[in-house]
Amino acid sequence: MSKSKRVQFAATNIVYSDGSESSSPALSVSSLPSSSSPDLRTPPNEEDEDYQPAVYPRTPYTTHQDLFPDLAIPVPVSKPIQIHFLLAFSPFSEPAVNYDLSLPPTIVDGQYPPSAFAESATSPPLPSLLITHPLLKYCLEVVPAASVAGSYVSVMDVLNSLYKELRLPIHPVEYAELTDVEVRHAVDAAYYSRCGRIRDVEARIKEERKGIKKVDLLMGRTRFMGLSGTMNGPETWELNVL
Repeated sequence: MSKSKRVQFAATNIVYSDGSESSSPALSVSSLPSSSSPDLRTPPNEEDEDYQPAVYPRTPYTTHQDLFPDLAIPVPVSKPIQIHFLLAFSPFSEPAVNYDLSLPPTIVDGQYPPSAFAESATSPPLPSLLITHPLLKYCLEVVPAASVAGSYVSVMDVLNSLYKELRLPIHPVEYAELTDVEVRHAVDAAYYSRCGRIRDVEARIKEERKGIKKVDLLMGRTRFMGLSGTMNGPETWELNVL
């Protein structure tokens, strides 16, 4: 049979003083009262005017009037930025436009009139946009085609900018940073596949000599699926591809 162990308590309290410069604990001079002592003191009533809490004094909550002293003045609320439905990303439905980012945007199907692509890319209109993607190292900046006062980014500006920016060749340093072997093989395969779709032999050889482009960093996923909002501000949107 195992022997039972008894727990004993120290006869004095150890009090750590907040204001003391020493890190050593100080011993209180009072001894612990016996549990059978009839003179055991109870905490004073908080309603007593002379009551002062020893530690952690209560802080009254700030009233609603303190937070908003002049309730007659309305608090301004910023209007959210909305993307045009032709550019909007919808994860559970097909994109509004059928567009391959490796081809010029003039290939966009004729389901919608040209006037729809001239409309503002966002509501309210913005003078510029930034487009990001996890596989692209830098943001793509979109500005209006006509740089005049009051101009805004249109739907076609977004598609044109995506095509032009993704057609730029990548720097050798950027290619060297593809340390993942599978990722590099996927980028190479996207490059050869893109060039292989060119039927004209001379044009295909010319395109191959231009090297890997930013669109190849998408690893063959060049179908435009739309733009979705980010936490980086109303002017920054993320590109979704398939």
